[in-house]
Parts: sequence; structure tokens; C-alpha cells
Amino acid sequence: MLVFCEECGTKNEIETDHINIDTDPPPRCRVCDTILLLPVTQMPEPQTTQQSPPLRLLELRFHEHIIEISHERPAATMGRQRHNDLVVQDNRVSRSHARFEYRNGKFLLIDQSTNGTYVFIVGKKGMNLKQDELPIHGSGIIGLGRKVTPDSPQAIHFTVI
Repeated sequence: MLVFCEECGTKNEIETDHINIDTDPPPRCRVCDTILLLPVTQMPEPQTTQQSPPLRLLELRFHEHIIEISHERPAATMGRQRHNDLVVQDNRVSRSHARFEYRNGKFLLIDQSTNGTYVFIVGKKGMNLKQDELPIHGSGIIGLGRKVTPDSPQAIHFTVI
């Protein structure tokens, strides 16, 4: 890449592929030794070591079934058909009703149903999610296709740990 020195105007050829902005000294002008300013869009990405994802876990409880979602198991599906991770037999539940995903350190509930998904997060107002996604945190209950109460046999309980 060509970078012009802001001090003396000299054209400098810089190989940004070989620059590690975390450890290497900044590039300097070959004539006046002034630090060259690289355009932000041309700055190389910092080289990072592989970091462990944050230790987070979403626990789903439905009757005797417990499903844990984390970076090790980043998704789970819910619906009426047997291919789902959590099967809910109810005429208001779609065959592939909704899914949970762990994405970029967050848990998301993604509704893909006809009747929507009721979500109640403790400390918040309940809502009906339809053909949309919602970040999930804390704890609460989910009802596929209908509003449910915590003691309802159709309630899916969740807790983010």
C-alpha cells in the first residue's frame, strides 16, 4: 500500500500484511522518520490468540426434559415434530416452531411459527414473538403458540446461567 508522509510528503510503500499493530512498532517515513498514519480502512486487524468463549449456559426445562445450550451446543429446536430437540404436542404448535441459538456471546430465541411464541422474562413485560428473534437473558417462561403461566403443563422454563 502507498502511504504519503504528512510531514514531508514522501511516498512510502508499506506492506500491511506483515504488520502486527499489537507488537510491531508503527511504520515510519523512509526520509524523515515520522510515524506514518495508515488509513483506518487499510489498518490490519489485530492478531488475537484464540480465546475461550464466555462461559454461559441457557437451560431449558420442559416436564422431565432439560436441554443446555452453550458454545458447545449452540442451537436447539422446538416444535411438534419428532426431529426437534424439544417436542411439544399441541395443535397450536408448528412442526418446526422456534429455535434457540447461542450467537456472539448471546442467546437468541427465533420464532418461525404460524401462531407465535409467548415469552415472559422475569422483571419484564410478557410479549408475543412472531417471525422475529429476541435476545434472552435472566429467567422466565416460554409458551409455544399461546400465553402460558409458570404452572402450565405447556410452559417451557428457561434460565441463563
